Amino acid sequence: MRGAEAMASSSSARRGVVIAATCSFAVGCVTLLGWWIGATALVAIVAGLPRMVPNTAFALILAGVSLWALGVRECPAPLRWLGQGCAAVILALGLAVLAQYIFAWDLGIDRVLFAGRVDFPSKFPGRPPPNTALCCVLIGSSLLSLRVKTRRACLISEWSALLAAALALTALTGYVFGVGYFYGLPPLFPFTGMAIHAAIAFLALCAGLLMARPDCTAFATLTASRSGGILLRRFLPYVVLVPLVIGRLFLFGADRGAYPIAASLSLASAITTLLLGAMLWVSAARMNLLDEARQRAEEARVFLATVAQASDDAVIGISLDGTILSWNPAAERLYGYCICEAIGKKLPLLCLPERAGEAEAVLARLRRGERVERFEAVSRTKGGESIDIEVTVSSIVDASGRVTGVSMICRDIGSRKAMEAEIASAHEAERRIRSQLEAIGTASAAVSEALANLPRSEPGVRSVLEVLTRHAKEIVGADYAALGIGEDGQRPFDAWVPSGVPAERIAQIGAPPRPVGVLGAVVREGRTIRLADVRAHPAYIGLPPHHHPIEAFLGVPLRFHGRSVGNLYLGKRPGLPSFTEDDERVAELLADRTCGVLETARLYRAEANERKRLEAVVEQLPEAAILVDTKGRLITCNRVALQYASSAADNPDPWGNPVRFEHRTPTGRPLAWDERPLIRALQRGEVVTGAEGLLWRDDAGFVPVLVNAAPVRSDDGELQGAVAVFQDISVLKEMERQRREWIGVIAHDLRQPIQVIATASQLLGRAAGEKPVADCRKQLDRITSSIERLRRMIDDLLDASRIEARQLTLDRSPVDLCAQLGEILEKSADVTAGHAVRLVVQGDVPAVLADPGRLEQIVTNLLSNAAKYGRPEGDIVVAVNAGSASAHVAVTNWGGGIPEASLPHLFKRFSRAPDAVPRSVRGVGLGLYITKGLVEAHGGSISVASSPDGATTFRFSLPFAPEFARTAGA
Repeated sequence: MRGAEAMASSSSARRGVVIAATCSFAVGCVTLLGWWIGATALVAIVAGLPRMVPNTAFALILAGVSLWALGVRECPAPLRWLGQGCAAVILALGLAVLAQYIFAWDLGIDRVLFAGRVDFPSKFPGRPPPNTALCCVLIGSSLLSLRVKTRRACLISEWSALLAAALALTALTGYVFGVGYFYGLPPLFPFTGMAIHAAIAFLALCAGLLMARPDCTAFATLTASRSGGILLRRFLPYVVLVPLVIGRLFLFGADRGAYPIAASLSLASAITTLLLGAMLWVSAARMNLLDEARQRAEEARVFLATVAQASDDAVIGISLDGTILSWNPAAERLYGYCICEAIGKKLPLLCLPERAGEAEAVLARLRRGERVERFEAVSRTKGGESIDIEVTVSSIVDASGRVTGVSMICRDIGSRKAMEAEIASAHEAERRIRSQLEAIGTASAAVSEALANLPRSEPGVRSVLEVLTRHAKEIVGADYAALGIGEDGQRPFDAWVPSGVPAERIAQIGAPPRPVGVLGAVVREGRTIRLADVRAHPAYIGLPPHHHPIEAFLGVPLRFHGRSVGNLYLGKRPGLPSFTEDDERVAELLADRTCGVLETARLYRAEANERKRLEAVVEQLPEAAILVDTKGRLITCNRVALQYASSAADNPDPWGNPVRFEHRTPTGRPLAWDERPLIRALQRGEVVTGAEGLLWRDDAGFVPVLVNAAPVRSDDGELQGAVAVFQDISVLKEMERQRREWIGVIAHDLRQPIQVIATASQLLGRAAGEKPVADCRKQLDRITSSIERLRRMIDDLLDASRIEARQLTLDRSPVDLCAQLGEILEKSADVTAGHAVRLVVQGDVPAVLADPGRLEQIVTNLLSNAAKYGRPEGDIVVAVNAGSASAHVAVTNWGGGIPEASLPHLFKRFSRAPDAVPRSVRGVGLGLYITKGLVEAHGGSISVASSPDGATTFRFSLPFAPEFARTAGA
């Protein structure tokens, strides 16, 4: 009976959906026809009321199509897609209209349809009012959720339809009572509002949407056969229509002047309250009667089924012909059938088709009065699943002892069976894992033993790879195995070790493969690849000629600390079982256990190769190289170092080792132990570079050398020894000596011709008389200035030579620095011509110990440099102040500045800053080099700084005279 009612209700719902869809489609089409032919009556129904705009009519047509396509239960896929598309267009149209209202946009969609057919008091003839647009959004959302079979989608569809119905009903109420605010917003949009036929169409659509989801709460409640559904169907029309009719009647009387509007509202409210109260009273009385009947039935049912309902096992009552008579909740949970689905069905409903005869045999035994012991069986649930149960069967007899039925208690033993199966599987897996671990342990031990016997050569490393490959093939039961090392797909694997392939077949295959295809996929992806058929992999490119055919494939990367150290490839012949997850797990475990061994083998080989290369490099060095340990014992040395091995006996070193190298200072003085570069590196961890000295050679005596020494430390910083390199600089020393002699000779020999030229120019000047020809005097002046420049250049060369030879002599005495600087500035007026030179003295400056002539040379060089490179007509400032033990002088000029990269090279010989040197500046680049040598010869220091604003400052210091130094220190 219930099934027939459900079918009738479903059929009625489908008819209602079709009617609602047809209504919406018809209203939309009629309205569009009115716009097409210019019939205002079809657009507005009644003159003076809001019109339905074309966009609203178009949305109603789409909604009718969508509801018809989606509301039918069994509809083809193209129709479903059509319905979803129409719903999406409705939703998009509503959202676009609302966005235009909110953000004052004009998207142009309001003038698409019939923009000039009918006069409309707005520049947007197609724009629906806000409440109509909101209804479109809600109905579009409800339609999109219609075919989604989830609880959330059902709620979205239902509530969207109900909200749209509330908006449409509000508009209709406004038309009934003549309240424009209900269907439009006269102050804001006096020209538009929800049309009356649009509100009717929306209500029809909402009703159709609710009927299209009969499983949802609203429609299910309305169509329920229970008392709540009956009362709702009986009273809902009155609740909706009575207030409207009464309100309109009383409003009609008020409009005719029968009574004031306030009285009409009071009368309508009172009568509505009385009617609704009466309906509520009748509903309560009917509910009380139904509750009393239900309570009596419930008490009887509870009394009869207390034991069965409280049982955790399925308790089923069966007649002798196998018909199910009773069904407790535990049976519902066990089999999935509710009580209405099970009562009246035959017992084979719960049996597997192939075991239906067993159930009939048990019933036959019970009918004969035989006793049936507890037994295990396999039953079937509503979903068609098989379950293991334990059945206890007993006969039900009446007062006369006649068997009238059967009581069957079924207990689900699936969990117990599964537990027993899991225990058996666990025991089997334990045995299998134990066997695999033993095999992996054996393989690891074999690989470790091969590593322990590893010689530092390629064949030794290959033996480790062969052991690993052979054991991997045996453990997983593969036919073929190979281990490849390499990642470059453009060239073959660096190492390729196959196993299971005969030697003659390997010879036929030829060169090792490259990491491409499936082999390269394992390398690139860095993960295990297991294939039932290697040919199915997208990267498969075939096998090389003469290779055995392979079907099942297993590739495992070997990684150590995230870095690839190799790849293990395993294969089986066609027709054999594929690799299993256990095979994959075992191969990965073996890879994890042995990747460290492979890395160690690789490091052995790399270390051996690196050692050979290093030994070859050290042996071929043109310099002597020695290496000692932490106790000063000689570890190794190259062939050049053997030439410096001294046969003369000497005191042992600080560790008691015999001395092998006789090391002295450049002057020939014996070098103390703590001053030797190798001992400094070994004892104090110092890095010594460019230390000059003398080293004894049996065939050449003491030879000048340049010594570099450094400590040797381990990765954790522990001192392991020291290394020293001796470079023979005899040739360099000889070349330096010859260069100094050549400069001195050239500078000395140039003085004589310059003096001759100077004397000749003086004689020519005297011969020309007191008033020589102007051109003659000009040429004589040029000769004189050139002679002076040559003399300065020769003096610079001589000074540079003396500085390099450490033969510069100074005649130092206490000098009043401030007074001396004042005289030097006066004498240098020609040098600084065009520049304002200021002397700034900061505080009292004691006398310094200096050579006045050399001091003048220092300051003149700095002033000349400032005048050359400073800004034309710019100031030059000479600042003097007293330090703790010396006086400080700073010469500052303003110009283009000096690049930071050029600053370290300014005080070198023949060095000039090309980026800062004007082309008109003459010189050979010895001025600052000589200045630095003179300052350091006085015991001072000199430095330079240049700022981005163009200020360049040279600072030098001179020590105070001894008696003044004590005063300054005090």
